[in-house]
Amino acid sequence: MFELHVLGTSAARFAHGRSVSGSYVMTPGGSLLVDCGEGMQKRLLDHNHALKQSGLSIRARMARIRAILLTHGHLDHCWGVLPLLRSLALDGRREPLTVIGPTSSAALQWSLDNPGETPPKGSGIETTDLAILFQQWQALGGKDDDFGYEIDWVLVPMDGDAPFESPIQPLDGVTLTMVPTKHQIPSCGWQITCPERVGRFARAKADSLGLTIDQISRLASGEDISAGDERLSAAEFRGVARPAQSILVSGDTIGGLPSFSKLDVAPAILLHEATFLGELQEKAARYNHSTAQDAAEHALASGAGLLVLTHYSSRIEDTSSLQAEAAAVHSRTVASVEGDVFHLDGEGVVTRFRRSEGWAEDNP
Repeated sequence: MFELHVLGTSAARFAHGRSVSGSYVMTPGGSLLVDCGEGMQKRLLDHNHALKQSGLSIRARMARIRAILLTHGHLDHCWGVLPLLRSLALDGRREPLTVIGPTSSAALQWSLDNPGETPPKGSGIETTDLAILFQQWQALGGKDDDFGYEIDWVLVPMDGDAPFESPIQPLDGVTLTMVPTKHQIPSCGWQITCPERVGRFARAKADSLGLTIDQISRLASGEDISAGDERLSAAEFRGVARPAQSILVSGDTIGGLPSFSKLDVAPAILLHEATFLGELQEKAARYNHSTAQDAAEHALASGAGLLVLTHYSSRIEDTSSLQAEAAAVHSRTVASVEGDVFHLDGEGVVTRFRRSEGWAEDNP
């Protein structure tokens, strides 16, 4: 149902073999990126090549990306967007692509009133707000037709603290929800959800009754049928409805936010920053980041099944202490490493494929 490929686990800059933020997500409606830090196109190519060599059927193809979802405008989360767009053009892309990111109403209005300008100090508008960056990227990269494919640049003001559906939904059968977070600039998390699905069709039961292919097809589509003298109800050939499934990628944020407790669907996986250990809680709050404990408390508030930590400070080389701190609050916690792939099936079961000497599979 979902695959979450963690392709960057470092905060602010490359450190200890870790890259800056960016995750590739495969969904039933197509693939997308959540954040796109520096060098993302190279990371994707290397990661996909390693997957091909592994013998696994998993892939992370850059050409399949249909949307880029940004959590905020700090460059370690978005500096790879323009090079990625250009690489797609050089590879001959023709399909449209959507880029969505958070802003504020004030920054959006300022960018409309002052097109192409950089906000001066004292304006109240940050130069790294995506309303400003989108204009700069369009100017640097050329007009959409110069890329050879259409790009839909979407800015969404984040003016409240409750999650809401993105006004643009680029993937069929998948709902994108923006979860307000708090950082130095407008920011959000992205929840990616597949809705509730009908239960599995009891094909063995249908076969045991000697039904024709046409009769089975009609039952499977929800139509009651007659078979001889017997009336068969389609509902009797369906198992229990399978619940909605989702994953949530948080981006950068302080802890203790109400938005994580207001989700309609509890995420099976929450990928959450853990920049600092709890001993630096004051520093985390000052710089609008989270500790591992903050991440765990958000996981509890959201009802997350599995908490996956990421976005580690360069001061942290061994992430086991972060995992232990979070696990004391939320027991199902893992500290992600570069190249981790988390597979979520339709029943809510998570399998992790961890790149090491080959690829190790487990159920965290």
